Amino acid sequence: MNTFRLSTLIILLVLTAVSHTRAQTFTLEAETGGLWFSRNDVRIPNEGGTRFDMIDLIGKDPEIYFRFRVSMQFLERHTVRILFAPITKSGTGSIDTDGAITFADSEFSPDQPIKGTYRFNTYRLTYRYTFYDRGPWELGAGLAGLIRDAKVQLEQNELTDRDTDLGFVPLVHLYASRTLFHRLSLQLDAETLAGPQGRATDAALTLNYQMPEKITLYFGYRILEGGADVDQVYNFAWINFLPFGITWSF
Repeated sequence: MNTFRLSTLIILLVLTAVSHTRAQTFTLEAETGGLWFSRNDVRIPNEGGTRFDMIDLIGKDPEIYFRFRVSMQFLERHTVRILFAPITKSGTGSIDTDGAITFADSEFSPDQPIKGTYRFNTYRLTYRYTFYDRGPWELGAGLAGLIRDAKVQLEQNELTDRDTDLGFVPLVHLYASRTLFHRLSLQLDAETLAGPQGRATDAALTLNYQMPEKITLYFGYRILEGGADVDQVYNFAWINFLPFGITWSF
C-alpha cells in the first residue's frame, strides 16, 4: 500500500503543477472491445509450485473489456495522461497433470474441476514529449509509471487459495502518428520495458478518424504482454485486444 499511496501522491502533484500552465488541452478517452488470452502460464511459488496453463481454466473465449484515460497537453509539446485499465476473467476447467497441483499454500486435485480467476488491473501515469511534429508525422517519447493490482485465484469445493500482488513498474513510452488523409491517421502507442526479472508491454496500432467537435473515433489491435520470473511468482501472459475507442478534446 505504501507504493500505491506514493504513486497517487506523485500523480496529484504532477496534475497540480501542470494545471497552472497555459494553453492546456484536456482529452477524455473511453475504450472497449473484446479481449482473449493466447498465453497465461502460472507457477506459484516459482520454486516448488506446479506449472499450469491458466487458459485451461478461464478459457479462450472473448471477453468484453473497458479502459479509461484522461490526458492533458500543455506548452504545445508536453502531454501527461492517466490510465485505468481493469481486466478480470474467470472460468472453470481442469488441469492435466500428474499428482496434486501445488499452488500458493494449498494442493488441488487434478481429478476435479477447478475455478480460476485472473485479475490484472493497472493504473498508469505517462509523460510524453513530442520531439517531432512536421507534415504528416508526429513523434514522441517519454516515461510511464504503472501500478499493477494482480491476482491469481483457484477454487475447488471448499478450498480456495490466491496470490495477490500490488507493485510499481517503470516503463518507456513511445508514440508515432502518421496522417493518411485529411481526417484519417494511423497511430502507434506503446509502453514497454524488459529486465532480468520480467517484462511488460502495452502496445496498440490504431486507425483514427477525426470528427467535428474535436471527437475522434478509432479501432485497431492491442497487445498486453509480459510477466515476472522471481522467487515467489512465475507468471507470463499474452492478451490480445480488438479495441474501439472514442476521444473528446476540450
